[in-house]
Amino acid sequence: MVGERRIVTMLFCDVKGSTAAAEQLDPEDWAEIMNGAFEYMIRPVYKYEGTVGRLMGDAVLAFFGAPIAHEDDPQRAILAGLEIIAGFGSYKDRITRQRGLTIDVRVGINTGLVVVGAVGSDLRMEYTAMGDAINLAARMEQTAEPGTVQVAEDTYQLVTPAFEWEDLGEMAVKGKTEPVRTFRP
Repeated sequence: MVGERRIVTMLFCDVKGSTAAAEQLDPEDWAEIMNGAFEYMIRPVYKYEGTVGRLMGDAVLAFFGAPIAHEDDPQRAILAGLEIIAGFGSYKDRITRQRGLTIDVRVGINTGLVVVGAVGSDLRMEYTAMGDAINLAARMEQTAEPGTVQVAEDTYQLVTPAFEWEDLGEMAVKGKTEPVRTFRP
Protein backbone atom coordinates (compact mmCIF):
# COMPACT_ATOMS: atom_id res chain seq x y z
CA MET A 1 0.00 0.00 0.00
CA VAL A 2 1.39 3.34 -1.03
CA GLY A 3 -0.32 5.62 1.38
CA GLU A 4 -0.37 8.85 3.25
CA ARG A 5 -0.58 9.32 7.02
CA ARG A 6 -3.61 11.42 7.94
CA ILE A 7 -5.91 12.23 10.80
CA VAL A 8 -9.28 10.97 9.56
CA THR A 9 -12.72 10.62 11.10
CA MET A 10 -14.25 7.24 10.29
CA LEU A 11 -17.97 6.53 10.28
CA PHE A 12 -19.28 2.97 10.41
CA CYS A 13 -22.99 2.38 9.92
CA ASP A 14 -24.77 -0.95 9.83
CA VAL A 15 -28.29 -2.33 9.68
CA LYS A 16 -29.18 -3.99 12.97
CA GLY A 17 -31.47 -6.97 12.54
CA SER A 18 -30.34 -7.64 8.99
CA THR A 19 -29.32 -11.27 9.53
CA ALA A 20 -32.74 -12.22 10.89
CA ALA A 21 -34.51 -10.19 8.21
CA ALA A 22 -32.46 -11.67 5.35
CA GLU A 23 -33.25 -15.17 6.60
CA GLN A 24 -36.97 -14.54 6.08
CA LEU A 25 -36.74 -13.20 2.53
CA ASP A 26 -35.85 -14.19 -0.97
CA PRO A 27 -32.36 -12.83 -1.77
CA GLU A 28 -33.76 -10.50 -4.46
CA ASP A 29 -36.23 -9.01 -1.98
CA TRP A 30 -33.48 -8.58 0.59
CA ALA A 31 -31.22 -6.90 -1.98
CA GLU A 32 -34.04 -4.46 -2.78
CA ILE A 33 -34.43 -3.60 0.92
CA MET A 34 -30.68 -3.14 1.37
CA ASN A 35 -30.42 -0.94 -1.72
CA GLY A 36 -33.08 1.28 -0.16
CA ALA A 37 -31.20 1.26 3.15
CA PHE A 38 -27.93 2.19 1.46
CA GLU A 39 -29.64 5.24 -0.04
CA TYR A 40 -30.34 6.53 3.49
CA MET A 41 -26.87 5.57 4.72
CA ILE A 42 -24.84 7.02 1.84
CA ARG A 43 -26.63 10.25 0.93
CA PRO A 44 -25.72 12.09 4.20
CA VAL A 45 -22.06 11.05 3.82
CA TYR A 46 -21.91 12.76 0.44
CA LYS A 47 -23.94 15.75 1.67
CA TYR A 48 -21.23 16.45 4.26
CA GLU A 49 -18.45 15.72 1.72
CA GLY A 50 -17.29 12.43 3.15
CA THR A 51 -16.00 9.50 1.10
CA VAL A 52 -17.71 6.12 1.04
CA GLY A 53 -14.80 3.73 1.42
CA ARG A 54 -16.64 0.46 1.34
CA LEU A 55 -20.05 -1.23 1.29
CA MET A 56 -19.94 -4.45 3.28
CA GLY A 57 -23.10 -6.55 3.11
CA ASP A 58 -25.28 -4.47 5.43
CA ALA A 59 -22.75 -1.81 6.39
CA VAL A 60 -21.05 1.35 5.15
CA LEU A 61 -17.56 2.58 5.99
CA ALA A 62 -17.03 6.28 5.29
CA PHE A 63 -14.09 8.64 5.77
CA PHE A 64 -14.10 12.33 6.57
CA GLY A 65 -10.70 13.87 5.97
CA ALA A 66 -9.49 11.72 3.09
CA PRO A 67 -8.91 12.11 0.24
CA ILE A 68 -10.33 15.64 0.73
CA ALA A 69 -9.89 17.26 4.14
CA HIS A 70 -11.88 19.99 5.87
CA GLU A 71 -10.98 21.51 9.22
CA ASP A 72 -14.37 20.42 10.59
CA ASP A 73 -14.35 16.79 9.37
CA PRO A 74 -15.23 15.32 12.81
CA GLN A 75 -18.28 17.59 13.01
CA ARG A 76 -19.27 16.68 9.44
CA ALA A 77 -19.10 12.97 10.32
CA ILE A 78 -21.35 13.43 13.34
CA LEU A 79 -23.84 15.50 11.34
CA ALA A 80 -23.90 12.76 8.69
CA GLY A 81 -24.41 10.10 11.36
CA LEU A 82 -27.29 12.00 12.97
CA GLU A 83 -28.87 12.52 9.56
CA ILE A 84 -28.55 8.81 8.76
CA ILE A 85 -30.40 7.96 11.98
CA ALA A 86 -33.10 10.59 11.42
CA GLY A 87 -33.66 9.70 7.77
CA PHE A 88 -33.73 5.96 8.35
CA GLY A 89 -36.71 6.24 10.72
CA SER A 90 -39.34 6.53 8.00
CA TYR A 91 -37.67 3.79 5.94
CA LYS A 92 -37.59 1.27 8.78
CA ASP A 93 -41.24 2.05 9.60
CA ARG A 94 -42.20 1.42 5.97
CA ILE A 95 -40.29 -1.89 5.94
CA THR A 96 -42.05 -2.94 9.15
CA ARG A 97 -45.47 -2.07 7.68
CA GLN A 98 -44.85 -3.66 4.28
CA ARG A 99 -42.77 -6.69 5.24
CA GLY A 100 -43.25 -7.19 8.98
CA LEU A 101 -39.49 -6.89 9.51
CA THR A 102 -37.72 -5.03 12.29
CA ILE A 103 -34.52 -3.30 11.19
CA ASP A 104 -32.68 -0.21 12.40
CA VAL A 105 -29.31 1.46 11.92
CA ARG A 106 -26.54 2.33 14.33
CA VAL A 107 -23.50 4.51 13.75
CA GLY A 108 -20.03 4.51 15.29
CA ILE A 109 -17.50 7.32 14.85
CA ASN A 110 -13.83 7.70 15.76
CA THR A 111 -11.03 10.05 14.75
CA GLY A 112 -7.39 9.09 14.59
CA LEU A 113 -4.21 8.56 12.63
CA VAL A 114 -4.51 6.18 9.69
CA VAL A 115 -2.75 5.46 6.43
CA VAL A 116 -4.98 6.14 3.43
CA GLY A 117 -4.41 5.13 -0.14
CA ALA A 118 -4.90 2.45 -2.75
CA VAL A 119 -4.69 -1.13 -1.53
CA GLY A 120 -5.04 -4.40 -3.39
CA SER A 121 -3.40 -5.99 -6.39
CA ASP A 122 -3.26 -5.54 -10.15
CA LEU A 123 -6.57 -7.40 -10.30
CA ARG A 124 -8.47 -5.16 -7.87
CA MET A 125 -7.63 -1.92 -6.09
CA GLU A 126 -9.64 0.20 -3.71
CA TYR A 127 -9.09 3.40 -1.79
CA THR A 128 -9.15 2.67 1.93
CA ALA A 129 -7.74 3.56 5.30
CA MET A 130 -5.80 1.31 7.66
CA GLY A 131 -4.96 1.64 11.30
CA ASP A 132 -6.23 1.08 14.81
CA ALA A 133 -8.47 4.16 14.63
CA ILE A 134 -10.66 2.33 12.10
CA ASN A 135 -11.01 -0.66 14.41
CA LEU A 136 -12.23 1.62 17.20
CA ALA A 137 -14.82 3.21 14.90
CA ALA A 138 -16.10 -0.29 14.10
CA ARG A 139 -16.30 -1.12 17.82
CA MET A 140 -18.24 2.10 18.43
CA GLU A 141 -20.78 0.99 15.82
CA GLN A 142 -20.99 -2.56 17.16
CA THR A 143 -21.73 -1.38 20.70
CA ALA A 144 -24.08 1.50 19.80
CA GLU A 145 -27.75 1.16 20.60
CA PRO A 146 -29.91 0.81 17.47
CA GLY A 147 -31.07 4.20 16.28
CA THR A 148 -28.12 6.06 17.81
CA VAL A 149 -24.69 7.47 17.03
CA GLN A 150 -21.85 6.51 19.39
CA VAL A 151 -18.63 8.52 19.41
CA ALA A 152 -15.22 7.68 20.89
CA GLU A 153 -13.55 10.22 23.16
CA ASP A 154 -10.96 11.35 20.58
CA THR A 155 -13.73 12.64 18.32
CA TYR A 156 -15.72 14.04 21.24
CA GLN A 157 -12.73 16.15 22.30
CA LEU A 158 -12.61 17.76 18.84
CA VAL A 159 -16.29 18.74 18.64
CA THR A 160 -17.51 19.08 22.25
CA PRO A 161 -19.09 22.55 21.97
CA ALA A 162 -20.87 21.81 18.69
CA PHE A 163 -23.35 19.28 20.14
CA GLU A 164 -25.18 18.35 23.33
CA TRP A 165 -23.74 15.11 24.69
CA GLU A 166 -24.69 12.14 26.80
CA ASP A 167 -21.60 10.69 28.51
CA LEU A 168 -21.90 6.90 28.25
CA GLY A 169 -18.87 6.36 30.47
CA GLU A 170 -15.94 4.06 29.92
CA MET A 171 -16.45 0.90 27.94
CA ALA A 172 -14.29 -2.19 27.63
CA VAL A 173 -13.54 -2.53 23.93
CA LYS A 174 -12.39 -5.75 22.30
CA GLY A 175 -8.77 -5.44 21.23
CA LYS A 176 -8.02 -2.45 23.48
CA THR A 177 -5.99 -2.72 26.68
CA GLU A 178 -7.66 0.32 28.26
CA PRO A 179 -11.38 1.14 28.42
CA VAL A 180 -12.60 3.81 26.00
CA ARG A 181 -14.82 6.68 27.09
CA THR A 182 -17.83 7.01 24.79
CA PHE A 183 -20.46 9.64 24.10
CA ARG A 184 -23.79 10.01 22.33
CA PRO A 185 -24.73 13.27 20.58
